[in-house]
Amino acid sequence: MSKKTELEFQSEIKQLLHILIFSLYKDREIFLRELISNSVDALNKVQFELLQNRVEQDKELELKIDIKIDKDKNMLVIEDTGIGMTRKELIDNIGTVAHSGTMEFLKKASKKMKDGEKLDIIGKFGVGFYSVFMVAKEVKIITKSYKSNSSGYLWHSEGNEKYTIEKWDKQKRGTRIEIYLKDDAKEFLSEDKIKFIIDKHSKFVPFPIYLNGKKIEKAKPIWSQPKSSLKEEDYKDFYKYISGYDTEPLSYIHISSDAPYQFHALLYFPSSSIEFLNLLKKESGVDLYSRKVLIQKGSTDIIPEYLNFLKGIVDSEDIPLNVSRESIQNNLVVNKIKTHIVKKVIEHLNKLKEKDFEKYLKIWNNFERKFKEGVISDYTNKDKLSELLLFKSMNNREKMIDLKSYVENMKPDQKEIYYLFGENVNNIIKNPALEIFEKKGFDVLFLLDPIDEFVLDNLREYKGKKFKMAESADIKLDDKEKDSEKEDASDFIKYLKELYKDRVEDVRVSERLIKSPCAIVNPDNTPSVGVEKIMKMMNKDFEFTKKIFEINPKNSLIKSMIKLFEKDKNSEKLKELSLQLLDNQLLRAGLLKEVDESVERIYKIMEESLK
Repeated sequence: MSKKTELEFQSEIKQLLHILIFSLYKDREIFLRELISNSVDALNKVQFELLQNRVEQDKELELKIDIKIDKDKNMLVIEDTGIGMTRKELIDNIGTVAHSGTMEFLKKASKKMKDGEKLDIIGKFGVGFYSVFMVAKEVKIITKSYKSNSSGYLWHSEGNEKYTIEKWDKQKRGTRIEIYLKDDAKEFLSEDKIKFIIDKHSKFVPFPIYLNGKKIEKAKPIWSQPKSSLKEEDYKDFYKYISGYDTEPLSYIHISSDAPYQFHALLYFPSSSIEFLNLLKKESGVDLYSRKVLIQKGSTDIIPEYLNFLKGIVDSEDIPLNVSRESIQNNLVVNKIKTHIVKKVIEHLNKLKEKDFEKYLKIWNNFERKFKEGVISDYTNKDKLSELLLFKSMNNREKMIDLKSYVENMKPDQKEIYYLFGENVNNIIKNPALEIFEKKGFDVLFLLDPIDEFVLDNLREYKGKKFKMAESADIKLDDKEKDSEKEDASDFIKYLKELYKDRVEDVRVSERLIKSPCAIVNPDNTPSVGVEKIMKMMNKDFEFTKKIFEINPKNSLIKSMIKLFEKDKNSEKLKELSLQLLDNQLLRAGLLKEVDESVERIYKIMEESLK
C-alpha cells in the first residue's frame, strides 16, 4: 500500500460534521437513503458509459447495490458496482461542498442547536453523504474508478477535522462504504430496520438491492413506463399499493413530459374522502421523487392544497435530490411542474364531466369543497375551475347542472346568472323572491353550501354574465297595473315605515311578488343572510344588514289590511297584524330578535280571530 496522506476538510464541512455529530436529529435513518441515492447515481453513470462502450474492464459486473450487516464488528456496509472514484474525485466529492445552499443550512442549524431544538435534515443542501456521521463513529470508503488503469483508494475519517487517503488493493470497479456504528445506533444492525428504511425511501430505485445476500423485492415504478405498455389492472394494483386501500380509484391521470422539464406523474382520484365534514384534515397524498428516490413524503409543494386529496407520485430527474424543504417551494423546476400538473388535472376533470358525468359526480360529491377552495385561492386557474362547479337550481331540483348548462339555457332577455342561498332545496323553493323568476322562466341556482356565495363572489361573472343574488335582483313584471297599485298603497306604505322605524331599510311595493303577501329583500351590494350568519359566528358584535320590506297589493291579505287602514288608521288590530307581517319574514330568514314578543302577539291574534 502507498503512503497515507492526511488532509483537512473544507471549513464548511467541519461545521457540518460538528452539527451532525453533536446534535440530536429527527429521522436519523435518512443517512441510508442518501447513501443508496449516491450508489444509484454512480450506477446510472457507469450504465451510460457502458452504453457508449467506454468501459474496458469489469463489463460483466451486475449493476447492483449490496448492503451487509456485520454485528460482530458493529458495522454496516453499503457497496455498489457503479462508476467509482479516482483520488481527485474523492477529494472533490467528499472533502468539499459545492452546494451553494449549505452555508444557509449551517446558519439555521447552528441557531437551532443553541435553542435546543431537534434538527430535521431531510433534503438539506450538501448534507448527503455526511449524514452518515449521525450514526457513525468511523467511516471508510474503498473505491475504484471505471477508468482504465485506475487504482483503488481508501478514504478514512472519524468525523473530526481531518481525513486520510491512501492507495488500496481493490480489484473491481465501484465503491464500498464501511460504517462503524455509534453505540446508540445499533438499531441499524437489524435487517428489519434496514428493510423498513429501504421500503420507505428507496422502494423504486432502478437497480437491485441485496441485503446480506438476499434480493429485496422492489415495486415497479409504473409511472415512468410508457402508457401503451400498461393495462388498467396495472394502474389499479399500483393504487392499492401506494394508498393502502383495497378499493379502486374513481379515476386517474398519467402524465409524462419532456419539455421544458422532464417529469412523470401518476395521480389518482380516491373513491372516498376521509375529510369527513372537513374536520379530519390530512396531509397531501402525493409523494415527490427525484430519480425514483423519495425526497418529500406527502408533498405540499408539488400540488396546491385544494388538490391534496389526490394520491400518487411525481418524479423528476430535474429536481435535485438534496433540494431543501425551505427552497423547494421556491424552486423554479418544481413550480413549473406544479403549474403543468394543475392544468392537466383540471383538463382531465372537465373531460370526465363531459364524457362520464356519473363518475364525475362521484368525485364532486367527495371533493366539492376542494374545488370551491380552488376557485377562491387559485387566481390563475379560477375560471377553469369554475367549469367544474355543480349546482341544483329552480329548474333542476333533482339533478346537478354546471354553469355552462345554465348559460346555454338562459332566456333571450336574461342578462345575469341568478342565485339564492338556503339550507336545503325545500327551504329555498318557499322563498317568495323566486316567484318573479318562475313567472318569467329565469332559472335560479340554489346555493346549499355556505362557501358557495364566496365562490361566486370571487368569480364575479361567467362567460360575460354577472352573478346576481335573486333577492337583490332588479327584476320587474311587465304589469301596467303596478303604477295604480303603488298609488293605492302609498299611504299604507308610509304607515308601515313609521311603524317599523329602524327595523328595516325601506318599505315599498314589490315588483317581484306574484302570490305571496310580502317578502324581505337585500339592498344592493350586500351579502346574503347566509353569509351574514357566518360573519356573525366569527364576530358576535357583527350587525345584520337592514332589509327592505316589500308588500304585494294584489294579495288578499294585503288588500284587507289596506281596507282596514283606510277605515281606521289607528286600529290596534291593524298594528298587531302589520308587526306580525314583518316578524314572519324575519323569523323565516332566521333574523328575528324579538321572538317572545312575536309569540305573544300570535296568541293575541289567534284569540281575536275566535271572537
